[in-house]
Amino acid sequence: MSEQPGFARMWLEQRRTGEPRLAELARADLRALDDATALARSDALLAAVPQGAIAAERRSTSGFVEQQRRFARGRR
Repeated sequence: MSEQPGFARMWLEQRRTGEPRLAELARADLRALDDATALARSDALLAAVPQGAIAAERRSTSGFVEQQRRFARGRR
C-alpha cells in the first residue's frame, strides 16, 4: 500500500479527533430543536421537490418499512 501524503494524514487525524465533538454538537442541536422549528424544516425539505414529481404511492409512505421487510426476508 502506498504511503499517504502528509496533508492526507493530517486531514484524517483532524477528522478523527473532531468527530466526537461534531457528534455532541449534533445531539445538542437536536435536544434544542422545538416542534415548530422541526415542522418548519420538514416542510421546507418537502417543498424542495414538486409534488407532481412524487409517485402517488410515495406520498403516504417512504418505503422504509417495506425495505426492512425485504431485508429481513433475505436473511432467512
